[in-house]
Amino acid sequence: MAGTTEHLGEDVLLKWISAFFDRSKENDTLGELVMENRRWRMFAKVGFTILTLMPILTYCSWIAPRFEDSGLTNPAVLEVINSEEYRQATREAVALLDLYNRGEIGLDSLHGIQGVHRIGGVTVTFNLQLVPRDEPRQGGGNKYKLDGQYKVTVVTGYLIMFLTIELLLVGIAICVIFQGPPKAQRRFEEQILQEHFSFDMPVLPAPQERADQIIERMLLRFHRFAKDLKHRPRGRKGVQLDDEYDIQFLVNALLRLQFDNVKPEEPSPSMAAGGTRADFFLPEHGLFIELKMTRDGMIARSLADELILDIARYRAHPECHAIIFFVYDPRGLVKNAVALRAELSEIAGELPVSLIVSPSH
Repeated sequence: MAGTTEHLGEDVLLKWISAFFDRSKENDTLGELVMENRRWRMFAKVGFTILTLMPILTYCSWIAPRFEDSGLTNPAVLEVINSEEYRQATREAVALLDLYNRGEIGLDSLHGIQGVHRIGGVTVTFNLQLVPRDEPRQGGGNKYKLDGQYKVTVVTGYLIMFLTIELLLVGIAICVIFQGPPKAQRRFEEQILQEHFSFDMPVLPAPQERADQIIERMLLRFHRFAKDLKHRPRGRKGVQLDDEYDIQFLVNALLRLQFDNVKPEEPSPSMAAGGTRADFFLPEHGLFIELKMTRDGMIARSLADELILDIARYRAHPECHAIIFFVYDPRGLVKNAVALRAELSEIAGELPVSLIVSPSH
């Protein structure tokens, strides 16, 4: 049994590794898509790390002479000495020194040489000074020679530019490397990968109902619900629904069973006919719910006019994304709910409007 478990663990590990680096086929499942996305995120992190290190390596090779001895073996100093500018600068001084050593001119005619040359990312400063030699000169005194002193320093402008670019790249790399996806996305990906690499049969998640679907299913059964409340056993008094306030009382209780945030009596923008309040508002879903109950003496046209006026009022609310009208019609006033629903949808335009009549006739 232990050997079988170990063998299965090795198979899962091999499957994980092969899936991570296998790019020869299309992503047919969510697990393969997650692996592909993670692969590209890893490549992006490696790429930005290399991109961050490249300027450092380039700049260090550019200023490498700064870290060596500033003598004649320094490559930057050698490049300066072999340059045409250096030769032109020293040609006159060397000629005068040769004339002096032969006794043809005086010491006052001699002078040293100073100069600055930029080689790559460093600056070579040289100072050729007159130094007496242990060798007599015709006409008296000692012969002289030019003794060179060299100093290699970093070019400040290039250093500032390098630091600016490097800080920018480091900031971008930190954002890319350390700022991963949100925790919710990571948990979702881990769940998908566990199902993808599991040997068990995948369990499909149950489809989730939208808020309007939940409310519609609930209100379509409202009449049956009201009848059950009206007739209580053992002769006890039931719940009577006499007007819209009784409807609001029951619907409010039903909504709070399904939703956490239910706002009753939500104000809507005022119009010429006056302001009004929606019976219920679900902020998380942008959903307004308006309740109506038919009464004696009401005609179908007056009910339709009330609903049309409510559409004009609620659509002006900045958070209104949909409206559900619930008409409790125990008297059977609404004879053609399909026509009324079509009329309301035409007037609402792009605003989703639902009409639920209970009981349906």
